[in-house]
Order: sequence, then structure tokens, then C-alpha cells
Amino acid sequence: MPTHDFYMQRAIELALRASGNTSPNPLVGAVIVQQDRIIAEGWHQQAGLAHAEVAAIENAKQKKESTIGATMYVSLEPCSHHGRTPPCTQAIVDAGITTLVFATSDTNQQASGGGEVLEAAGVDVIAGVCEERARDANRFFFHYLKHKTPFVIAKFASSLDGKTATHSGNSQWITGTAARNQGHMARQAVDAILIGAQTAIDDQPQLTVRYPEAFKHATAAHPLRIVLDSRGRVPLDNAMFDATLPANTLVVTTSAMATAHAERLKAIGVEVVELPCAAGTNQPDLKQLLNVLGERGVQSLLIEGGHSVLGSFVDNQLINEVWAFIAPMLIGGNHAAPSIGGVGVDELSQALRLHNLHVEQLDDDLFVRGTVVGCDE
Repeated sequence: MPTHDFYMQRAIELALRASGNTSPNPLVGAVIVQQDRIIAEGWHQQAGLAHAEVAAIENAKQKKESTIGATMYVSLEPCSHHGRTPPCTQAIVDAGITTLVFATSDTNQQASGGGEVLEAAGVDVIAGVCEERARDANRFFFHYLKHKTPFVIAKFASSLDGKTATHSGNSQWITGTAARNQGHMARQAVDAILIGAQTAIDDQPQLTVRYPEAFKHATAAHPLRIVLDSRGRVPLDNAMFDATLPANTLVVTTSAMATAHAERLKAIGVEVVELPCAAGTNQPDLKQLLNVLGERGVQSLLIEGGHSVLGSFVDNQLINEVWAFIAPMLIGGNHAAPSIGGVGVDELSQALRLHNLHVEQLDDDLFVRGTVVGCDE
């Protein structure tokens, strides 16, 4: 006989189908079970559209399945408020569902308390099933609610000896197709993606989502493109500034950028934000940048390089998670670019350590994902 965990794992799988499409809302999936049989499923597909619970109930109606006396499994506590859509708690009661199992509470004060509302209406409520996995699926959402700044992911591809390019600058491609496709999964999931000026100049990246499997059940969610360019070094004809690309581009700079260059960027549709320099540097203050992005509602930020930018985020302890793609090759060279630059630490005891590790082989490459210790949510 299937367990609560079995049905909840399915609800979480459904939630993840909408990766990248629901922000600022959380990812939510729902399963309706009648006599140990899944009779309906649903997930929140996009902000403003039906919530997962309502979608599952509608799915049951379409299939002419009765929900009276059924059990619903949902990956997040049902909302009890009237926002862009009516409260899910009332829909659950109206459907005759008698047992509600949810994975984790909603920490959004406006939406929380749905479990108590359902209990008051006579519904049996069970909480905390597969909670850790459910919170991981919505780690961007929960982090943003708590800190009002984006959850930051550092992503890099390197050789086994930690190099991201040869001493001559050749870097395409260190990892194989499967690893690069996994990187597109990260792009699909986040609200914004950031690189430095040198990476923009060297690689001419589009920073778009181009792997169809990343949005198999949704639409391509191209993130906001951000380039750190303190002096205006990136030429106006750079691929990042192509007006035909989906999503928007933001240049983060300092007072060192010429006003004329900033105006030319704006004229081709690029937004320019000037920030003060971090103490003792000529680079934009990264902590202020995260505050600015948070004020815009950006819940997640992917750092794709280069090594100096990654090093600055690490030095400032602004990383929450790491996605490392490691190729089985040795590049060598004292002057070859490392995965992460910056100042670094003096003692090993000061190094950023990862936990909640996920290690996966992608063809010949290794994918290592982990959360920085002390930076959870």
C-alpha cells in the first residue's frame, strides 16, 4: 500500500514542473487520492493562474472522479486568503475532501494558517510529510521571504584541477552537452543571471534558456541578464545587448562609467544602475546590489562567472548554493583561470563548506550541488 511519502513525492514532482514560471509565488503540486488510487493531479503553473489544489480539483471534475471523502496531498500548506485567486482552503472544503496532507507550512504571513482553517472546518490535517524536500524545492521563495534578497547560486564548470580555461583563455567547452544542459535547468529556475564584464567580452553569451527539457511542462523562463561593468568596457554590439533577445538586460556600474556610454546603453534598451563601489575596490558594492534586486522582487540569482566575480561573491560570503560541473581533464598552468578568484581565506577553517550534497554523473562529467553551511534560507 502506498505511503504518505509516496503521494507527497509525486506532489513535489508536479510542483517542479513549473520551475521558473511561478515567481513571486512558490512552486506547489497537489495529488488527490481515493481508496489508495490517485484520481487527479494539479500544479500551480504560473503566477495569477489556478493554485495547485484548485487545478487538481478541476482535473478530478474533468475525469468525472468524485472528491467526496478523498485525501489531498499538497507540497505547501494551502492558502486561506483571497489574493489574485480565491482561497484554496474553501475550494478544498467545497470539494468534500476530508483529509489534507501537506509537506511544509507557508511562512508568508498573508497566506499562512490554511491548516488551522481546514481543521476548524472539520478536515483532518497532517503536516510535515517530506518537509525537507519540499522546502528545498521552494528554497528561493523561503529565503526571499526571510531576507528580502535573492538566493544566490554560484555556478562554474572546471577541469579536475580547478581550471575554467587554459592559460591562453580557451574555455569552450570544458564539460560536455549533458552538463551544459543541466546548466540550462538552473537558468530556467532562477529570476536573474549575472556575469562580469570580461566574461561578456570573451564569451558573447546570450544567457537564455535553450534546452527544451528545462521547460517541458512550462514555458521558457528567460532570466533577467545582469552584467557587472564598472567602467563601461563591454561594447554596445555585444550579444548580451541584442534587442531581439527575450527578457531584459541590466548593466550594474559605478561612477567610473562615462555618462555618454550609459546613455547609449539606455538608447538601445539596456537598463543601467549605478552603485557605489565596495570599500577599498573599484567594483560595485555586491551587498547593495542584492538589496536593489530584492527591492525589485528578484528571489534568485545565478552567478555564471567569471572567476573574479565568483571570488568577490565568495569573499563577501554572499553565496547560498554551489553548482559545480567537473570534467575529467587536467589543464594545468600557473596562469590558467581558476574556478574562483578573489582574495580567498587564510585558514582552512574559514573556507566555505557545503552540505546537503547532491552528486551526479552526467556522461563523463560530475555535477556537484550543495548548500553553503550557515546559509540555509
